[in-house]
This record gives sequence, structure tokens and C-alpha cells, in this order.
Amino acid sequence: QFRAQAQALGIADAVRWVGQVPHADLKQWSSAADVLVLASSREGWPNVLLEAMACGTPVVATRIWGTPEVVADARVGLLVERRESDSLADAVLQLLATPRDRAQVRQYAEGFGWEGTSRAQLALFRHLAWPEGALRHA
Repeated sequence: QFRAQAQALGIADAVRWVGQVPHADLKQWSSAADVLVLASSREGWPNVLLEAMACGTPVVATRIWGTPEVVADARVGLLVERRESDSLADAVLQLLATPRDRAQVRQYAEGFGWEGTSRAQLALFRHLAWPEGALRHA
């Protein structure tokens, strides 16, 4: 269906159908991309966005569940309100018209390392276990 659509649109020569890619090769593909698009209807913590950004690739994603936490800065990507092709295409065109600094995108993703994430989780658990005014433990 997609191949036929690409043919009908006259872009078949510009589209490369690679199929399933081994995990070890994903870095190469993500690094080569201009934009990664994640048009999910539900996501917990979308690692694919962080993986793309770690390669310096800006992202477009639907504003659902965990995506606003991952894409919290317009310098690294854009979130769309509706999971519709026009909204997604507009965001991609906006990113392409105003390219992001790939080093800055990469640096942003580095802020989501295990140490910082673990500290944030610990702080959340402490807050839940010992709300304000209650006896706190170190």
C-alpha cells in the first residue's frame, strides 16, 4: 500500500524501504535522519525519542502520556496535539525550515542518564512517602 502510494505520488525513487533493522544498526539510521516522527496514540516513556535525540536528531511526536516529559524543549523537537497527518507534516516542515543544532539536541538527551533519572525517582518516592509536614528521612 505505501509503495503504491509513493509510486502514485511520484516519489518512489526518493523512498528507501529498509524493513527491519538490527538494533546495533539503529544508531546509524537515527544519525542519518533529519527528523524522527513518533505518531503514537499511547506511549509510556518513549525511549525511541531519546535514542534519536542522542544521535542529534530532532523529533516530532504526538502530545500523549510521557512525550511531554521527554520533549520538553522546542529546541530539540515539537509536539503535536492531534495525531493527524496534517499536524505531523506541519511540524516536520517547521523543523526542516528551522534546523535544530544537532549538538544541542544530543546534549539535551544526555540529561536523561540513569543518574539524574534515579535521583528524580528517589525524590518522587520520598515526596510520596513523606509528604510536606511529615517526618522526613534522609
